[in-house]
Amino acid sequence: MGLAYIAAVLEQASHTVQMIDIDADNISKEDFIKILSDNRPDLVGITATTPTVTKAIEISKDIKNNSSAYTMIGGVHPTLKYREVVSNETIDFVIKGEGERTVVELASCIEEGGDLSKVKGLIYKKDGSIVVNTERELIVDLDSIPFPAIHLFRNQNYTYPDSFLHPTFPIVTSRGCPGKCTFCNTKNLHGRQFRYRSAKNIVDEIEFLVNNYGAREVHIWDDNFTTSKRRVYEIRDEIIKRKVHVLLAIPNGLRVDYVNLEVLTALKEMGVYAIAFGVESGSQRILDNVKKQTTLKRVREAFELSRKVGFEIWAFFILGLPGDDESTIMDTISFAKSLDPDIVKFHILKPFPGSAVYEEFVGQNLITDTDYEHYGIHTRPVHRLDSLSEDDLMEWQKKAYRMFYFRPSKIISQITRLKSWNRIKLNVSAGLSILKKVAF
Repeated sequence: MGLAYIAAVLEQASHTVQMIDIDADNISKEDFIKILSDNRPDLVGITATTPTVTKAIEISKDIKNNSSAYTMIGGVHPTLKYREVVSNETIDFVIKGEGERTVVELASCIEEGGDLSKVKGLIYKKDGSIVVNTERELIVDLDSIPFPAIHLFRNQNYTYPDSFLHPTFPIVTSRGCPGKCTFCNTKNLHGRQFRYRSAKNIVDEIEFLVNNYGAREVHIWDDNFTTSKRRVYEIRDEIIKRKVHVLLAIPNGLRVDYVNLEVLTALKEMGVYAIAFGVESGSQRILDNVKKQTTLKRVREAFELSRKVGFEIWAFFILGLPGDDESTIMDTISFAKSLDPDIVKFHILKPFPGSAVYEEFVGQNLITDTDYEHYGIHTRPVHRLDSLSEDDLMEWQKKAYRMFYFRPSKIISQITRLKSWNRIKLNVSAGLSILKKVAF
């Protein structure tokens, strides 16, 4: 989605753009080199998270070895570790923060020979030194950004968690989250100020996806969709007024303290059938440690209301948070079982560089692995705790999945949820993944 937004603003500025998804399109190194040779780009942009930044640097080497293009890189990791990233000789530019305005100005500079020092949000090298330009302001009017250029994807080889219908497409309707969670880097990229698209603009995009791509389901990937209650009501009213018939889901996680019965009812009325909550822990002490700013009582109330309204419910928990031990992890498993969501995920914390929890662990000498490629969400732990080793955390994750899913009532409920062929395919894959976690 990030690349698709960047492509959209470049097209809007009359640049010719080609989109490449190496994974989805199964592009080999030889294929990529041929694309460079055939198209001879002036500028190649790469997006990177912490676990993909090493591969991104390798791609930049291929670009430099096989073309005369400039290279730029953006995303969460380059934004937070920009000096480290731009120090690579094959990276020309780092785009810091939200990149839509910065990239367009950079492309114009390259095309017209402009002054790079005037491009806000840009980091580059000059005469052997790193130049860090003035910060770019956050984009306030999100309606001014065109819809993501999904027409540039060569195919739509993407799957969406537990989607009921096919095809499913993603949208992002807001940026920023007012939360202070110490394990999250969202605020370091999009800020804590909640900025949002208008109801009309959002429903325009949903209709566009339905009419042009046959979308039957749309997933909303905001960091916290319900931050503004008024906006939720406006989106509901716009969808009903236009008689848009499409299933909606919110799989990225809502905050329990930003929902009530009225908001949840509005979500249901607009067509949302599944929601997720970031619960994180079943221990109030641990929630306080990571500045979650909510309570277990509020969590339970949100689940009870959501079940009353009739949602399918996902719950996300994190094992290995600061202060976790065997007792608090057991509390988390017990709490998850008592909430009894339809789907639960027990992830082991990844303390991403730039987050407050990373700095906390560095200060306590608890980071055990600094290889960025090992910072994927499904890789081994890269940290330990005072009373729990990396292996201990892995074992507790297995126990958590076994104790939650290997119950007769839960096995039956999982089977009864398989009411579409698309969901059957996705759940077989997800089920095998969980079995691997539990068994090996």
